[in-house]
Amino acid sequence: MGGGPAGLAAAVYGASEGLTTVMVEREAPGGQAGMSSRIENYLGFPSGVSGSLLTQRAVMQARRFGVEILSPQEAVSLRVDGGSKFVKLADGAELGAKSLVIATGVSYRKLDVPGTGAPTGRRSLLRWRQ
Repeated sequence: MGGGPAGLAAAVYGASEGLTTVMVEREAPGGQAGMSSRIENYLGFPSGVSGSLLTQRAVMQARRFGVEILSPQEAVSLRVDGGSKFVKLADGAELGAKSLVIATGVSYRKLDVPGTGAPTGRRSLLRWRQ
């Protein structure tokens, strides 16, 4: 559950070991990282990488290993029965699994206050003086 960098990595690792792997992502693969213009602290990219390029490469690798990507799709409930886990999706479908990785990441909330959304995603134009 979750298609950000952690969910994509888990899907790649599972599928590369021969496990039947399904990744469920509520919005779009890449999660919050996929919308980042630049990621400077991701392992393997010493000069940084854009979130969209990181996502494209991860999705390509996941598909190469046979990961089924369900997106946009939302998990709405989880049921455990014995050693099996069952995830119910928003469309009413149910997935069964022996193992489940939950990598839900973050979801930012914005205050409902006039003017608070304007600077989102922009570099600050203010310089602090000492």
